[in-house]
Amino acid sequence: MFSSASSLLPLVPLLAVLPTALALDDAGMRSRSVYQLITDRFARPSSATSTCNASDRKYCGGTWSAIADKLDYISGMGYDTVWISPVVENIGGTTGLGEAYHGYWTLDINNLNSNFGTADDLKSLSTKLHDKNMYLMVDVVVNHVAATAGSSFTPDANYAPFDTSADYHSFCWIQDYTNQTQVEVCWLGDDQVALVDINTNSDEIKSTWNNWIKSLVSNYTLDAVRIDTVKHVQMDFWPNFTSSAGVFNQGEVLNGDASYNALYQKDGNVNPFNYPAYYPLTRAFNQTSGDLASLVTMASTIKSSFEDPTLLGNFLNNHDNPRFESTVTDTSLIKNAHAYPFVTDGIPYGYYGSEAGFTGGNDPDNREPLWTANYDTSSDMYKFFASLNAVRKAAGSASSDFYTNQMSVSSLSDSSILVVKGPLVSVLSNSGSSASDASVTVPSSSSNWSANTKVIDAISCESLTTDGSGNLAVTVKSGLPRVFIADSSKGSSVCSNSTSSSSGGNSGATSVIASSPRTLVAGTVGAALMVLAMAF
Repeated sequence: MFSSASSLLPLVPLLAVLPTALALDDAGMRSRSVYQLITDRFARPSSATSTCNASDRKYCGGTWSAIADKLDYISGMGYDTVWISPVVENIGGTTGLGEAYHGYWTLDINNLNSNFGTADDLKSLSTKLHDKNMYLMVDVVVNHVAATAGSSFTPDANYAPFDTSADYHSFCWIQDYTNQTQVEVCWLGDDQVALVDINTNSDEIKSTWNNWIKSLVSNYTLDAVRIDTVKHVQMDFWPNFTSSAGVFNQGEVLNGDASYNALYQKDGNVNPFNYPAYYPLTRAFNQTSGDLASLVTMASTIKSSFEDPTLLGNFLNNHDNPRFESTVTDTSLIKNAHAYPFVTDGIPYGYYGSEAGFTGGNDPDNREPLWTANYDTSSDMYKFFASLNAVRKAAGSASSDFYTNQMSVSSLSDSSILVVKGPLVSVLSNSGSSASDASVTVPSSSSNWSANTKVIDAISCESLTTDGSGNLAVTVKSGLPRVFIADSSKGSSVCSNSTSSSSGGNSGATSVIASSPRTLVAGTVGAALMVLAMAF
């Protein structure tokens, strides 16, 4: 079943495991900021000139090498980790749902997707990221392979190592998503593209997957893995798989129930994406009468449900959900919604094209080619994300507990909430860009600021000072978010290209994070030396 002669899993010297000592563990990942991209749609060789229409669902020519050439564009926004599409060989040709440009229609896990490049290209991308003190996260699909037949599917050698019928759960479509047995053993997809459910209950298949992920991480010096369709695989599969990976994982549990998601972190050793927050987040800021109260309530529910909320993956946009901007056009609402994942507990994820103002709706329209935006680093949203990343990094530098301390979220007014994750204090509003200026007060009992403390808004670069009791009078202007940090804690990157002002500042200040040295975050130096000793 498991082929050791495959191109993806060559035998490697024992010393090849050493790079994983530099990979990301939980402690190292908390301080990261992730840029998600679709490999086929982020960048392609300059020689490519063909038109790319997202709605066509066809390969458009994006490659790993082209990603490597655009790393400065990503790091310019302050992102230090890049999540790329699945890398394995997918089914070929055109189906009723287009081509497998996205990488999620697995054929053979032992070969790479040649549309994206060669093994050397993928290794080179990893190396170039690491040379820039950046990290690589690769998407993996464990639950299924893809086929253009449903009940009549018969595996063959092309599906190695899962090339016999016994390697799959018997055919059935998922009909009831509240039935966990159906969710885990029945199939996703339809007769156009069936996602054939792998029998992950088999001990042999478990061993295959565990060996595969260990080799994938080692061979390409991966720093983290994103896991697709986590809830569709039984819980007892995940602990050994994630342990075999040996790096941080972020898993897709597409469900808005906090208690349901929390079980995967507790029992499966999988850190879910924060879908419980995603749904109330979009409802809070999708209109000027949005439901802020439900977001406040969910923030509290998440804290009480998860063993560690600081390891959740926070997002507003991704490849599976319509871009927020597809239904919301108000710039202030958009900025407040995007700010939330950066100023709250967990790891922020930015989806490519958000900085370019992309407005794609449901898949495939939310998978636009980025080169049509010319990688513009002067856009307002590009600078906005740079400012958010800069102030988050400054907060982490100012406080050793920033990434592990849990936030508080409370209501400030009918149209604003207060998010305190010291030393960050944020005022987010859904009043919208047409609203009149509104005054709110950040109490010292929430911020812990003392009297006459000078603070700076990392977005507008306006300087303010607390009163004699440590309270801060804040004016919400045009409904824009306010993200404050004490001036003494802002470091050199927050508002580095602007002159701070107590009367308004510059609203579009560029702030780019300077990368810190890549550290031994999977263990101490002593642990790394132990690995060396064991290797010899």
